[in-house]
Amino acid sequence: MLKHLLRKRLPLFVEFFSAFVRYASYVREVFVALLLTLLLGAILIWRFENLDFGDAIYFTLITGLTIGYGDITPETPLGKLISVCIGLIGMVVVGLTIAIATRALNETAKRHMDLEREDQVAQKTPSVSP
Repeated sequence: MLKHLLRKRLPLFVEFFSAFVRYASYVREVFVALLLTLLLGAILIWRFENLDFGDAIYFTLITGLTIGYGDITPETPLGKLISVCIGLIGMVVVGLTIAIATRALNETAKRHMDLEREDQVAQKTPSVSP
C-alpha cells in the first residue's frame, strides 16, 4: 500500500502541486493585492473595534474564509461594513484559489489519463525483435 502511494500517487500530487504553483504565479499580483486588502481590513477592524491586532487578524481570516464562528463580532456600524467587505474579498480569494486548484487538477488528470492510454497501447502492441 505504501509502495503504491509512493510510486503512483506521490508523483501525481507533485505534478498537481507544480501545476497549482504555475497557475497561481499567473495571478500572483491579483492574489497579493487581495491579501493586502484583507490586511488593510484587519488594520481597520483593529482600530475601529478596539481589538488586539492578533484578534483582528483572526477575525479577518475567519470572516474572509466565510467560516464565521461568531466569537468576535463587530459592534460599530463602520466595523460591520468593513467586515462585510472582508467577507466579499475573502470570497474572491477562496474562489480564485479553487479556480487555480481546479485548473491544476484538470491538467494533472488529463496528463495522467494520456499516460495510462499510452501504456495500454504499448502493452497491446507486440514488440518486434530484430
